[in-house]
Amino acid sequence: MTAWTLKVGLVLGTALFIGKGYAEQETGVTPTLIKPYRTFVTIKKYNLENNGIPSKPISNVKLEIKFPGGHAVQLPEGGHYWSIGNNQSQEINRTFELPFTVIQNDGFSFELTMIRKGKKILPCRFEVAKLSQFNRSYICRTDVAFQTNQQHLPDEKVAKEAIEIRVFSDLNALPAEIPKDAIALK
Repeated sequence: MTAWTLKVGLVLGTALFIGKGYAEQETGVTPTLIKPYRTFVTIKKYNLENNGIPSKPISNVKLEIKFPGGHAVQLPEGGHYWSIGNNQSQEINRTFELPFTVIQNDGFSFELTMIRKGKKILPCRFEVAKLSQFNRSYICRTDVAFQTNQQHLPDEKVAKEAIEIRVFSDLNALPAEIPKDAIALK
């Protein structure tokens, strides 16, 4: 290890080298550094337009989230369900902070499953890329076309629900947008 490399390692601590690494030092080219940044996922809102069970317009719902690094979270906490009726929304606004160690190639992936008693809904798989360049929001909806075309369900039996999330980092957010109550995943 050269003196320059040791100095960078001590000054920046957790900085990552991207590219050819130490071989570039011999050519006089400085390696590209990506400094650690804070990454957040906010589960914003669950929307239930129609649960697909005409005789029971009220549903019991919970969410399961699988983050990178083996972190699994249920909302509401404790594995409980909350009750929600057709054409209603449930504000959640729960923010999680991911450790920088789970960010790979400036992105990460995670899975969110809407669990509703009486219906099986496949998980939403989110692939987040170029996280350091911009923040974004996602909406995952049940596949209405699949239900009507493949399962031949009439409109009143089609499950129409969605989850809204936001993914952002402190690189592209205003200081006021950085949550003070985020749940840190370790």
